[in-house]
Amino acid sequence: MMSKIRKRSLLRNPLGGIGAALFVAGLLLFFVLLLIDLTGGATENPYRSLVTFVIAPMFAVLGFALFMVSVWRQVSKAKAKGEKFSFNLTFDTTDPHYIRNIGIFLGVLGVLIILVIYSGTKAYEATDSVNFCGETCHEVMSPQFITYQNSAHARVPCVECHIGPGASFYVKAKVDGLRQLYAMAANSFSRPIQTPVHNLRPAQETCEGCHWPQQFYGEKMITNTYYKTDEDNTPWTIKMLVKIGGGNPRTGKLEGIHWHMLGSTVDYVANDYKRDEINWVRIINNETGDTLIYTDPDEKQPDFSNPLTEIRRFDCMDCHNRPSHKFNPPAKLLNLAISTRRISPELKSIREVGLELLNAEYKTKPEAIDSIRTKLVAYYENEYPDIANEKRPLIIQAVKELIQIYEQNFFPEMKTDYRDRQNNLTHFVNDGCFRCHDGAMKNQYGKKLSNKCTTCHLIVAQGPSEDVAELEHNLSGVEFKHPEDIDGAWKEMNCTECHTPESGY
Repeated sequence: MMSKIRKRSLLRNPLGGIGAALFVAGLLLFFVLLLIDLTGGATENPYRSLVTFVIAPMFAVLGFALFMVSVWRQVSKAKAKGEKFSFNLTFDTTDPHYIRNIGIFLGVLGVLIILVIYSGTKAYEATDSVNFCGETCHEVMSPQFITYQNSAHARVPCVECHIGPGASFYVKAKVDGLRQLYAMAANSFSRPIQTPVHNLRPAQETCEGCHWPQQFYGEKMITNTYYKTDEDNTPWTIKMLVKIGGGNPRTGKLEGIHWHMLGSTVDYVANDYKRDEINWVRIINNETGDTLIYTDPDEKQPDFSNPLTEIRRFDCMDCHNRPSHKFNPPAKLLNLAISTRRISPELKSIREVGLELLNAEYKTKPEAIDSIRTKLVAYYENEYPDIANEKRPLIIQAVKELIQIYEQNFFPEMKTDYRDRQNNLTHFVNDGCFRCHDGAMKNQYGKKLSNKCTTCHLIVAQGPSEDVAELEHNLSGVEFKHPEDIDGAWKEMNCTECHTPESGY
């Protein structure tokens, strides 16, 4: 006679009740966070990936594992007793064990739902903050976080630029976030972090949400005061009209710097990861479809048969590549500090010695700070004892300013400073504009891509004074004069042939 098959609830074992509660709570947490993510717009960073796709599923997986363990234990006990039974999810109000475990399940489930959903959503919100992005991975993100705080975009959340609105970059951002987390855990990230970010969303979908290219036109007058590396820190001031250009509503013309972004589509191919070596540029007229291709016949040309050759559309980030993380060269900051008297020009050779101290090689930031403090004081005690005695407060103030410049722009532990984080919005310290406008690239008709200085700016005043009224000036423009007598060599060579990133000028 066959033994009767008994029906037994899956939740009869206490472990099954706890496991089921964890499983339900984990799934609920995952779907709540996923819903927030899908409807929250620009709300992405790699740590939210951790909460949504790692921590929440872990709760569910752990719960399921405990539940299956409880099933295995019940089956093992039944086999040991020679019993036969089947599992079901029916309510058995006559079984006291079942009633007890249902109570455990509901109680644990209620507590878990409250705790997990509350703490999970709070953690989810916290990981979306700028401070969390910048400070949690302190070693890696310190350069980006500090320079961000001193940028024009300091009030714009990181995710608005790095991801942008909508869900188009949703999956890519999640996968990349998990990759970053693994690199952090395995300590396999590069020092410095490689730039530019090749998977960054196109500027048309992020930057242009606030910065409308069609409305950037006209000119802007700027004044820069430089100081020579001589004993007297001799000033040299240049006042220039920067031709921002774009679509001029008065003339209807596309002109100046921002012509790149209007009327034509500009594409290019770079030969290197940093996009510094550009020898192929294509310009397509959006109205007529006419195409001009500029190449440098003396340089390596792109291999279009190679599927890895990328034809990149030129956008804001190709020039404005440091909108929120600007690592300034020391000479620029020294000029600013002296012109605003945060560093006194009365300190002999302060620009020269300050530049040397900032540009020196240090292993750590504390070592740099200690070296700047002791060496600057020692320099004046040895070279200018009168200044060391009579103008001690000015030396102390200079020390504070140099240390602040270093702390905000140099990060030796991550091997990151202006030499690795080049700013393409210039042609003074690195090639920037000269990557394309080098005077060597020609189109199929033999016409060169212009590199005339007056295409982008016009010098209206210049000379050896901080007072603009004392400068040689002419609103129709004056020819550039180099502060040092270099016999017009500036007409034949690019600035960067002398003003190298290594020199800091």
